[in-house]
Amino acid sequence: MWLMRIALVAAVLAQLTPAPANRHATVTASPADVAGKAGAKVSLFVDIVPKPGIHVYAPGAKDYIAVALKLDARPDVKAGRATFPKSEDMFFEPLNEHVPVFQKPFRITQDVTLGKSVAVGSTVTVAGTLSFQACDDKVCYAPESVPVSWSVMVK
Repeated sequence: MWLMRIALVAAVLAQLTPAPANRHATVTASPADVAGKAGAKVSLFVDIVPKPGIHVYAPGAKDYIAVALKLDARPDVKAGRATFPKSEDMFFEPLNEHVPVFQKPFRITQDVTLGKSVAVGSTVTVAGTLSFQACDDKVCYAPESVPVSWSVMVK
């Protein structure tokens, strides 16, 4: 009897546990290790691969949660504006609307400028969060946040 109770509690807890991040898309920060000079601009990338049948709303999608990259503030790193590839136009028939989406693999480019006073030979960790909401033809899933980070070796 007590084994059944434990199994029941475990089943209930499993349903209450939040789903792992990026279950609807694979998210990869690249390159994991990058080098740059103090005062120089460095390009960082986030590669997103939506699962089959999934779309992610692109920047400019009105009334939807668009994919966004937000870097953690650092005094020795100045973040530029993230750039996104051209999105696809998706016609959503039930609402008779066109929406910009990503359904295929895509890459976000994030330029950062290292502070001029960063010591040569040091490593600067640039971290942030990729946020998005994945949907299929019938339902939009809970918004997801995936941590991303890069190690920048100062040369």
